[in-house]
Amino acid sequence: MAKPDSTYPEQALWFREWVEVPKNLDGYDLTGVRIWFRFEAWVNGPLPQIIYFNGRRVAMGDDLEPIVLFDRARPGDRVLIAVKLMATVDRKHFSGSPMSISFSGDRPSPQDIGEEFLSAAVLIPSLSKDAATDHATLDKAIGQVDLKALDNADQLQFDSSLRDAESTMEALNPMMKQATLHLTGNSHIDAAWLWPWTETVDTVKNTFSTALQLMNEYPSYTYTQSAAAYNDWMARDYPEIDAQIKKRVKEGRWEVVGGMWVEPDLNMPDGESTARSLLIGKRWYQQHYDADVRIGWNPDSFGYNWQMPQIYKKSGVDYFVTQKMEWNDTNKLPFKLFWWESPDGSKVLTYFPHDYANTNLNPVRLSVDLAQARKFAPGMTDMMDLFGVGDHGGGPTRAMLDEGLHWMPSSKVVPKMQFGSAQPWFSAIEKQLAPQSPEWDYRSIAQGYHEPPLVDGAIDIPTWKSELYFEYHRGVFTTQAQHKRNMRESSEWALNAEKYASLAWLDGNEYPGDALTEDWKKITFNQFHDLAAGSGIGVIYQDAQKDYDAVRWSTNEISAKALRTVAAHIDTRVSLGVPLLVFNPLAWARSANVTVDVQMPATTADVSVVDSRGVVLPSEVLSKDATTSMFHLLVEARDVPSLGYEVLHVVPGKKPFVSDLKVTGTTLENAALRVVVDPQTGCITTLYDKKAGFEALAKGACGNELEAFKDTPKDYDAWNIDPGTLDQPPMRITEADSVQVIEHGPMRASIRVARHWQNSKFVQDIVLDAGSDQVVVTNDIDWHETHVLLKAAFALSATSPFATYEIPYGTIQRATTRNNSWEKAQFEVGAQRWADLGNAQHGFSLINESKFGYDGVGNLLRLTLLRSPVWPDPNADRGQHHFSYALYPHAGDWKQAMTVRHGFNFNYHLKAMQVEAHTGSLPAEHSFVSITPEDVVLTAMKKAEDSHALIFHFYEWAGKGGSVSLRVPPGATGAVETNLLEKPEGAALPVQGDHLTVHFRPYEIVAVRVDYPEAAR
Repeated sequence: MAKPDSTYPEQALWFREWVEVPKNLDGYDLTGVRIWFRFEAWVNGPLPQIIYFNGRRVAMGDDLEPIVLFDRARPGDRVLIAVKLMATVDRKHFSGSPMSISFSGDRPSPQDIGEEFLSAAVLIPSLSKDAATDHATLDKAIGQVDLKALDNADQLQFDSSLRDAESTMEALNPMMKQATLHLTGNSHIDAAWLWPWTETVDTVKNTFSTALQLMNEYPSYTYTQSAAAYNDWMARDYPEIDAQIKKRVKEGRWEVVGGMWVEPDLNMPDGESTARSLLIGKRWYQQHYDADVRIGWNPDSFGYNWQMPQIYKKSGVDYFVTQKMEWNDTNKLPFKLFWWESPDGSKVLTYFPHDYANTNLNPVRLSVDLAQARKFAPGMTDMMDLFGVGDHGGGPTRAMLDEGLHWMPSSKVVPKMQFGSAQPWFSAIEKQLAPQSPEWDYRSIAQGYHEPPLVDGAIDIPTWKSELYFEYHRGVFTTQAQHKRNMRESSEWALNAEKYASLAWLDGNEYPGDALTEDWKKITFNQFHDLAAGSGIGVIYQDAQKDYDAVRWSTNEISAKALRTVAAHIDTRVSLGVPLLVFNPLAWARSANVTVDVQMPATTADVSVVDSRGVVLPSEVLSKDATTSMFHLLVEARDVPSLGYEVLHVVPGKKPFVSDLKVTGTTLENAALRVVVDPQTGCITTLYDKKAGFEALAKGACGNELEAFKDTPKDYDAWNIDPGTLDQPPMRITEADSVQVIEHGPMRASIRVARHWQNSKFVQDIVLDAGSDQVVVTNDIDWHETHVLLKAAFALSATSPFATYEIPYGTIQRATTRNNSWEKAQFEVGAQRWADLGNAQHGFSLINESKFGYDGVGNLLRLTLLRSPVWPDPNADRGQHHFSYALYPHAGDWKQAMTVRHGFNFNYHLKAMQVEAHTGSLPAEHSFVSITPEDVVLTAMKKAEDSHALIFHFYEWAGKGGSVSLRVPPGATGAVETNLLEKPEGAALPVQGDHLTVHFRPYEIVAVRVDYPEAAR
């Protein structure tokens, strides 16, 4: 006999049971009632089932509705129920096989009166103005139910007692009707998870078709759906469905929300990616449905970065919905409706529904949720509830809608219930909010939270001024490492291509807007939360790799064509040798080493590089082919102009230059740093900042120590790092197979540390360049572990109670102490390009180019390198990995050390290429765009979507505020500040020559449109 809450294996299996209608049920005569059957089981992913009654198939599919077992029951009727569960990707969980009764309409329903009793019991303490009297009324009604009549099989007396109870309960109806339950049908659909996206297309088709059919059957039913990509599939492949959706959108019954291309992860994608997801998604809805979206809708993403309210507000989104924080494993945020505020002061009205996939509209469930909502948001009487089957689609069912309609008549002693979409609910409730709002963050809430006070005639809600850190799926920052790299790099490819194409567009090229939009669609689709998290089956990452390969090819072609156009206008003539064009995609002048292939016109044994002023630059021949006179060079390009270029000259012969780099044993040293590597262990034992006269590492520390932790989460293998995992002493991988200097050139020195441990091999090159203020660790790891978490650890000499982490468009401080449950829960955190730990005098930045997981505790700062879960992809991350990170010790804090720029520099490389020598109107060294002050980062330059203009995005990271001076390519005729959707906001900005000034708030993200004359093209 199968027992509820039992578990079964992945393969197909059968359940069978005979069911006979008894003479009565606890004394209630079942003659003539309708009896329903439902088989309840769940699994991570689809769970197809086939149901048979007496050998006749009666239902087949996922998430089946209740089925009529006996239409007019008679005692003694028998049915053999057989249920086949098909094979699944995970173990099956059997919840039970409940049967329910539809009571005759001419008799009172004992089930209904019971639900009314329970709903009133839950809500009297919250809604009643005279709780004692109302409790007495409820007690009287309960006491009127004559259960002895059932014992005596006296149906008439029992029904009469129910009618008496109903009559008594009528007195409570006005109190219960003070509250309204706003029922919003939706379907959360995972774009790719335990199935590939190609299957999701069919899931979307079926879900949307069902929603449309139910609209025909239920005139008051509304449906709410996010993810523009899904509607795009329908418009492209199923125009009849798309036409029906357009009609329902126009009627206001089909609501589009979210505004993004899909529901993405909102920690790991950079700010520009999230902004583009909104730009592309909202434009699609506007163009295809003439619909604006004002509600951010990401109910299942795994945490939310602190700049999201500002990104939303700058994209015309005023509200935000998520339920995921309900899953926290340590602390529950005590919120239902609240303001969520970014560092710049932008706020969105945020709502936590109980769930996004409620599969019933039971008034008791809803009343319990409402009572909690009124505790968290005193004064709230109108609560929105999301219902509908989710994950693999499905949405609301007839059974759910019938249940909702059943409880909507005014005679039912439950809160008022109505179907409705989300936007009207937000618009109405926003008008009821009290003007004051107490402010909270993780530091203050740890001292003890108290609900807002009740304000007469208003809803009093708190304001949350921090990220929404998800205390559960902490492993998602690391799993599926190649996908993480692709996410980071693909946005960089696209942003660089936009910059280069914008310059070429000013020179007369056609702007490849359609191609770049398609690239961004691929990029943002693969930032879907389960894809980004690494929590899907292996095939979805194979599909994603195809998309990323296409984006790489497309953006490479766009960049190459655009740079050829720009190069054609540069005077590249050289007196000797061949010209080399070095382009800087970032908006500040920078120096860096760059590799390039150069073919000399004549045979030469060696080459040198000089800059546009004839100064010899450090260079090194890495390899050469004498037969073709081809040289592979490492060149130090110095002070390449802001978002500009310099023409260098590669000349025959070897010209001397001064190098500050020296190697002594296993010590690497230049003018800025001294790095000592232990020849036995491979540990970095000294990381000395010579300019500040400070040792960055703690005394006796093994810097760059590889630490392995047993990583066996109880649930959600690919997602989770369980609490306590990092509290156990790690296995320290400090035995080296070899430590040797492998490179000792005038520009670069490297020490290679080779190790093996268990089934894996580790090769780390510790690299110091001449003139550099950071050390790079290049990793080649052959990883073959199971349930192991790998970190690179740095015990530091300077520390503080908080470490700083880069987030999209900004930074956040997180505690390095573990003094309370909130701090303890944040033991693994997400970051963009870097994290920094130190005091006001000295610090250390740990910079990455493809990783997202960090932890900082005490004086220890660690970067998470790899994990090795077995579900849902048993081969996740096994194999070869190549990645780098940089160690940047510095004086002062991270702001004074310009760590933000170091992070961008490490990710956005200089681009060098050999060009032909020719005349041109542009000089040998030129900056197209620059921006000051230095605490402002230009993140994007692109052609405007709908006008003859360029769009510039930048943000302020130091919290200073003030004015930006933006120098743009010449020829501008006007400028205006816009939002991230490129819609003008405010008055025109005066352009003086090629300069304009923009005022900004601390931590603000700013977009500016700069117009150019069409005739100039």
